[in-house]
Amino acid sequence: MAGRFGRGLDLTREALSRYDGNAGLPSLVRRVVTATRDEPDVLVCLPEVGRLLQLLAAGSGGRVAELGTGWGVGTARLASGLPVGGALVTIEIDPERAAWSAQQFAGDDRVQVIAGDWTAAEEAGPYDLVFNDGGPKREPDAPSRLKPLLRKGGLVVLDDFTPGRTTADDPVRRIWLENSDWLGVELQVAADAAVILAVAR
Repeated sequence: MAGRFGRGLDLTREALSRYDGNAGLPSLVRRVVTATRDEPDVLVCLPEVGRLLQLLAAGSGGRVAELGTGWGVGTARLASGLPVGGALVTIEIDPERAAWSAQQFAGDDRVQVIAGDWTAAEEAGPYDLVFNDGGPKREPDAPSRLKPLLRKGGLVVLDDFTPGRTTADDPVRRIWLENSDWLGVELQVAADAAVILAVAR
């Protein structure tokens, strides 16, 4: 059964269930996860991915962007890791999701939720860290399109990779891991989830 945004409820509810009993969640993340449970269909990052995002935000220079807010769970993880003085710009193309997420972070002046295409992030850049969940990822020119968003040494994070595949049978991995202009590595964060981290050379 598909929900408002075309994702099956079984898939999204299974992802949410992985937050059950997770005592180590930051309070902001817990609050946003709880709020999403009242929605008929949600898009959330896995807890394992979220933990990595929080860690990377904490170690960044403090200027962070998220391309694809979804329902704000990844946003909450990034915000929870921001260093003192840090700021997060998150872009969501769906106006309904953007408005919902903006309500979740109302009053937090570190977080700016923008409704629009991912290119809206360009105006507030460059960034130390970009979580590319809803921007270009699978297109051959994705690395060159994202490069202007980053400061020198800035890091791109891409999730939603299934472990066990290689660049030989996955063109998206090949785009990021065999690109001479980038230094990339794949990191498995759960039995069924991997991410790619990449830095422009």
